[in-house]
Amino acid sequence: MTDRKHIAVARFSALGDVFMLFSVMEDATFQDSSVSFTLFTRPDIAANLPSVRSIRVVDLDVSGDYRSWLSQLSFFWGWFRSNSPNFVFDAHSHLRTVVFYSLAYLMGYKVKRFSKKRNLRKAFLRKKIKSLPSVQEEISLVLKSFGVKYNSPMFSLKPPPEKLLAVKKIIWIICPFSSKKTKSWPLHKAISVVEELLSEGNSIIIQGTEEELKNWNYSHPKLSLASDMGFSEKEMWLMAKGAIVCDSANQHIAAAYNVPSVILWMGTSPKAGFRALNNNSISIEPENLQCWPCSIAGLNYCSRKDFACKDIPSGKIFSAVKDLSK
Repeated sequence: MTDRKHIAVARFSALGDVFMLFSVMEDATFQDSSVSFTLFTRPDIAANLPSVRSIRVVDLDVSGDYRSWLSQLSFFWGWFRSNSPNFVFDAHSHLRTVVFYSLAYLMGYKVKRFSKKRNLRKAFLRKKIKSLPSVQEEISLVLKSFGVKYNSPMFSLKPPPEKLLAVKKIIWIICPFSSKKTKSWPLHKAISVVEELLSEGNSIIIQGTEEELKNWNYSHPKLSLASDMGFSEKEMWLMAKGAIVCDSANQHIAAAYNVPSVILWMGTSPKAGFRALNNNSISIEPENLQCWPCSIAGLNYCSRKDFACKDIPSGKIFSAVKDLSK
């Protein structure tokens, strides 16, 4: 009889949610040496996750080769029979994970699904409750139900492995973009902060998709666009000494790579449960706005028509950068 606990976990999107999940899993392996995980996620997400000894990441293209439920059924049937995990956790509760969850249940595994607590989220937006449980805390409750010896998320990341300590921290990463308008940083405001950082001799990479970076119209000898770099996104984050990010996947990626961060909350709030597991960060929020926050995950419209939540003074952001650099 072994005390080892092997947990199979599935989460295919979105990028930030997978990184949040991964941080809790890493934290759990640090607190309980008997636990190990196999995480099923998309290939593009798997490529950017940190390497952790007790977490095996399996890339499964559910938009390509494994798009059909039949191909997923064949894959997971073979995987479950070959690997026999102790527990199964559907961390997505989505159509993409129905086969994973249902097959595990029918094969007799102890299974759990992540609860999204939609009613609580509605109450939060109506200002009936002041905050929501963190997603990380909710995940940790599932792991503890599997017998993982896990107190709570540490909300501070462990030092990186020794082999990564030698990587020179030489750049600031600026991430002004987001998939939703209420979470994206106005580019003219981002540029004013970038100019300040450059004036102090910093090197900067502007992070975003190729389509997003087409909108960036400021150049400088010590400023580069991520799309023009000759190394991977993972290598970029390993070299970062600091970052300015919006409430997007990038705040969770920065946390996973131990990068000190200034986090800009505009239409969304850290009290909604999506704050990254990173004590080495400073959050900046709108002030004196009755409508804030207007959503949990961001919107493309503003009920006031003026996106006042995005009017964060550049001086306040640069002051946070200085505090973070001390």
